[in-house]
Amino acid sequence: MNKIALISVSDKTNIDLLASKLVENGYTIISTGGTANYLQEKGIKIIPISKFTKFEEILGGRVKTLHPIIHAGILAKSKKDLDKLKNKKYSLIDMVVVNLYPFEKTIAKKTCSFNLAIENIDIGGPTLLRASAKNHHRVTVLTDPLDYDQVLDEIENKGNVQPKTRLRLATKVYSLVSKYDSIIASYLSKFTEKNNGLLDENISIEAKELSKLRYGENPHQKAKLYEITNPHLTKFEYTQLSGKALSFNNLVDTESAFSCVEQFDMPSCVIVKHANPCGVASSNSLEGSYNNAYKTDPTSAFGGIITFNKKVNHQLISKILEKQFVEVIAAPGFDKETMDVIQKKPNVRLLKIKLKKKKDVFYETKLLRDKLLVQEKDNKYITPKDLTTVTTKKPTVKQIEDMIFAFKISRYVKSNSIVIVKNNRTLGIGAGQMSRIDSTNIAHNKAKKEKISLEGSVMASEAFFPFRDNVDLAKKLGVSAIIQPGGSINDEKIIKVANQHKLSMCFSHTRVFKH
Repeated sequence: MNKIALISVSDKTNIDLLASKLVENGYTIISTGGTANYLQEKGIKIIPISKFTKFEEILGGRVKTLHPIIHAGILAKSKKDLDKLKNKKYSLIDMVVVNLYPFEKTIAKKTCSFNLAIENIDIGGPTLLRASAKNHHRVTVLTDPLDYDQVLDEIENKGNVQPKTRLRLATKVYSLVSKYDSIIASYLSKFTEKNNGLLDENISIEAKELSKLRYGENPHQKAKLYEITNPHLTKFEYTQLSGKALSFNNLVDTESAFSCVEQFDMPSCVIVKHANPCGVASSNSLEGSYNNAYKTDPTSAFGGIITFNKKVNHQLISKILEKQFVEVIAAPGFDKETMDVIQKKPNVRLLKIKLKKKKDVFYETKLLRDKLLVQEKDNKYITPKDLTTVTTKKPTVKQIEDMIFAFKISRYVKSNSIVIVKNNRTLGIGAGQMSRIDSTNIAHNKAKKEKISLEGSVMASEAFFPFRDNVDLAKKLGVSAIIQPGGSINDEKIIKVANQHKLSMCFSHTRVFKH
């Protein structure tokens, strides 16, 4: 007895080749609507589904495969199950080839209306797929044209599709349907009264593999890169133009560095090492910004990640390659000659990254074994109006500018953090210490090593000062103004100390811990 394959696809890639090969191997094809017409135009003999079920499609095609003859034929474990039924018109269906209405592509179009989106929600397709996948011990289910060749090869060379292949294809079905439903739910949630994006009570996150990474945090750890297909997440979009495969650390450091540099409007450079900025500067040119950022800590810049917020020319790329070893250079764009220059260092990864829009809402996620932490990304902008001067001595306009510059950097330095700047460039950075005074000493020692004077500089702390030690040390180092969030029970004591030292101090009223 001939085997039966049901074919109903929106993506018709190679479907005529699959159908013709199935016919050659003794399959009878039943098909629906547009797929039936397409196969017939290709000269492939098919049985229209309405003729197979003796039931005409209704409601403009909304109901065509939702019929007992179809689903009994799919879900029956064997011919004996059908023989027990009074109606002897039932036949086993051995293969189901279905892909779904392109809901995701439809809603991606700017012209897509709500009603059009609803009409592109597939009902019969997911039902056919789920039924076929459930009965995979007998039924072969295909959703992806990339799987056609393997299935045909097994039919032609082994007589049947192998059990392990049917299981793999069934697993693929449930992943596909789960993602499909998740996208629909996310889309519909936009139109509900209460929509908090990733902060909703229930969220669905689907991820697809993009690539295998060179390695994880360490060479003995395997790692992969996945893209989360959730419309609430603002994408980290990049294109690798050159260099070796990216590692786990390359991506973590680049995302951190680029998130920092895209805060600035002036041509800016951020150099990151082990997820911490080691040099940041803004100036009238990218080259000037790079020079100043590099001077902060040349030792740490070795093997670091360099990011820019403007298009980079090949002259600057050439200078960087001659000056230092670098893992990644990332920017919104590069001139044409850059690709010739980068050939001198073929291992250096050149990434073109899309700048975010200031109005974009960002979320951050972190896994704790089986727990998922989700929070809004720390994107709060502060202006001079947000600062409160708490000392007798008022900061100058330039000091306030440096305060805000330092504040922006401090949110990307691991806590406890101290950032010392002057004239829109970092002079010293202290990161990731259990005690804040240690971070201040590290910032000072790095500046001292590079013979950088801290006289007249501005100090930023990402959290309040509970003790006076940092203020006392700031005075000794030549710091003239301090920005911190305030909020300690010792604020009045700290302000008193700052006044004694004749320092300017502003409260930002915004803590920016980085863990």
